Amino acid sequence: MMERLQDKASEGVNPFALGYDSFREAMVARLGLDRYASAELYSMAVRSGAVDVSALTRLPEREGLGVAVKQALVFPDPRLVTVKEADGVVKFTTRLLDGHEVESVVLPMLNHYTLCVSSQVGCKRGCLFCTTAKMGFVRDLTPMEILDQLYAARHKLSYPIRNIVFMGMGEPLDNFGAVSEAIGVMSDQRGFDIPLRRITVSTVGSAEGIEKLGASPISAVNLAVSVNGATDEIRSRLMPVNRKTPLKSLVETLSRYPFARKGALFAEYIVIEGVNDSPEDARALVAVLSPLAVRYNLIGFNAGPGAPFPSTCQKAVERFRDLLVHEGAYVRIRASKGRDLVAGCGQLGKKSVSSV
Repeated sequence: MMERLQDKASEGVNPFALGYDSFREAMVARLGLDRYASAELYSMAVRSGAVDVSALTRLPEREGLGVAVKQALVFPDPRLVTVKEADGVVKFTTRLLDGHEVESVVLPMLNHYTLCVSSQVGCKRGCLFCTTAKMGFVRDLTPMEILDQLYAARHKLSYPIRNIVFMGMGEPLDNFGAVSEAIGVMSDQRGFDIPLRRITVSTVGSAEGIEKLGASPISAVNLAVSVNGATDEIRSRLMPVNRKTPLKSLVETLSRYPFARKGALFAEYIVIEGVNDSPEDARALVAVLSPLAVRYNLIGFNAGPGAPFPSTCQKAVERFRDLLVHEGAYVRIRASKGRDLVAGCGQLGKKSVSSV
């Protein structure tokens, strides 16, 4: 990333594209700032979305330095083409430089806001219940395109985001390099300062991707694995990834994952009436995942345009929760927020645009 920025040195340094260490290197090269001045400048820029030179206390007294600092920095300018709100949920669409669009969602929680970010334009995984899958795979997002979503939520829409969930468009572990780099910037204490324990990566459950995440510096994030089927027959019908990584292999892979703390693994389960919500499904699900210290997150299926199933009613979700609890599982129901905006789980997806 550092090389990419220096290739465009005339455009300035974007603090939102860098963790502090790389930002400090850039400030040393351009302005000769020491680490104390660089840290103060970085924190102010990232946390407030602007720089007030008069409020910087660690800048050396050098003629013209204040002007040089302003000239050295460039701030993101994500192009928000739509912003829609209903019942506190906000869905916004960002148009990328090549004309493609991605959707992100701000979710109000009990005492904070969570941002649901996208990591790809489209997705190649083909899950039957997912609107994004209907787009097919278009391309990966760059680290900056991922971070632009957080910048937009915090500094253009003014939401004090405390949690990040990679549950938007795309499979995060299929774009692991960019996702890892973006999370590194998000979690930098001198900048966005969102701890890894407040970041969740949601995956369809590719063994290869999970192993890569487990061996990385960001392995302390929460891991949410979409299960959605208690048997290989049902899960393969809903999720093609199961043909390559069936349930037994998935459980074996997760049992080797170096979880930093208890409760960091979530089994995401979309309840689809008449498909995966029987008493037999509940018993089989708890049995197959029994080797893992897992928490179950249930959510009713949200029907989007052309959906293969109707939306699941809340009573059906509660009924399946009770079946799992009876089997000894720790379960919570995720509130289905954003349906009125077509912003619920599995509903995100923008038509691909080939040019601006």
